[in-house]
Amino acid sequence: RALGAVRLSAGGRPAGVGREAAVSRPGPGPPAAAAGQSAISRGVGPVSLPGYIDRSETGFQSGPNEFQIPPNVSWAGSLSDNIAAVLARDLQAQLGAGEVLSYPWPAGRAPRRRVALDVRQFHGISGSEAILDTAWRIEDAGGNSFSHGSAVFRAPITGGGYAQVGCA
Repeated sequence: RALGAVRLSAGGRPAGVGREAAVSRPGPGPPAAAAGQSAISRGVGPVSLPGYIDRSETGFQSGPNEFQIPPNVSWAGSLSDNIAAVLARDLQAQLGAGEVLSYPWPAGRAPRRRVALDVRQFHGISGSEAILDTAWRIEDAGGNSFSHGSAVFRAPITGGGYAQVGCA
């Protein structure tokens, strides 16, 4: 999956990142949960998006410095919420975790550790490829980062039409 930008092994180190990736060495990690904190230990979010894709319509790069917003082509719901939900499901499956929450957290259930994601690029380039460029941080419940990295994923677009961009 293109959204596999943040695939973590049980030790907190990235596994299976894209073709270009930079990863920091993890620090000592966050302290154990304090009294009153959630027993849920993992979460994904928040996910930040650049302005050109933080909208209901999808955008496609049609030239070196040109984007088009085609009519009747839009995301199914909030893109940042959907990215967080997909990554949470992927982490849950990969780690065998009982539960991985996605941001926004349910009331009183903030996880002790979370993966915050900054999407820097996420679009199709007409007749060429789809690109996902991300930076991520693993943080404790207080927002203190103890590991971070980045990854760039590229997938060729085969065929024409907007559906082909989505498949890439």
